Amino acid sequence: MRKLIALGLACALGLGGQASFQLILDFYPNPNHVPLYVAQELGFFREEGVEVELLVPSDPSAPAKLVAARAVEMGLTPQMNLLIAVDEGLPLVAVAALIDGALGGLLSLREYGVERLEDLRGKRIGYSLEPLEPVLWRTMLATVGVGPEEFALVYTGMATVPALLTRAVEAIGAFRNYELLAVELLGHSPVFFPQEDYGVPNTYELLFVVHPALLEERPEAVRAVLRAVARGVAFTRQNPDQAFRLFLRVFPELEDELNRRSFAVTLPLYAENLRHDDGPRWAAMVAFLHSTGMIRKPLPLEQLYTTAVLP
Repeated sequence: MRKLIALGLACALGLGGQASFQLILDFYPNPNHVPLYVAQELGFFREEGVEVELLVPSDPSAPAKLVAARAVEMGLTPQMNLLIAVDEGLPLVAVAALIDGALGGLLSLREYGVERLEDLRGKRIGYSLEPLEPVLWRTMLATVGVGPEEFALVYTGMATVPALLTRAVEAIGAFRNYELLAVELLGHSPVFFPQEDYGVPNTYELLFVVHPALLEERPEAVRAVLRAVARGVAFTRQNPDQAFRLFLRVFPELEDELNRRSFAVTLPLYAENLRHDDGPRWAAMVAFLHSTGMIRKPLPLEQLYTTAVLP
């Protein structure tokens, strides 16, 4: 699955040579990334004059670190991860969005007697990412009057779904475009509580980030990559069936009902024109992470994102 995909030869950006670019995903390839592979398969990167290599991280925490270290030019990362990384001193700035809106929340099963979020009182909640997930789930439950002493947080690693289905826990942190669908396909009756409905500000689930110096050195290359991705998003929205077939041409092993359903749920969430500049949304997330101790100080918004290279 860890493939390095070359996206074709490029013409020069007025520099007399190829403009090469490495873009690292946030995770292994999945329906979140369909527009990127559409841009690859249809030659949009090449037409924009840039040679792009898509990289797959060995660790989901790696992309931000690799971009900050200038080991790669661009990476995908969730907004919350970006803010925590910047607070820790990593030089990063968001230049565009891929997924416009939150995907996360809490997932349980009706057969466990859960219909409302407050039904998780006295239950065990599995999580895989710390310290962020415990903060999110405590925040959500507090909105319905369930205190932190009234439920148990259980670290499950990546085996959240098996833990839920074997009732090692009664709820898990989950994505609405993956685990929710997987559980449903297995014949269970899932109930999902979106995090943005219970005290967690809405977020940009996936952002394109670069080192700030790259914007000074190669702004046209960054803009060219984003133009091609924006074309990939537009094509995917207009031709979803063809777009998904193009994705499966690269990853035929992902042709199954779960990935088809995941793509259908994700489709409306691709960021139109890659916009990522909702100032109040950024301010709300900064305030939330600061109030919960996830970042040490409020971060100036002008240092977090820029619209200078949007297509």
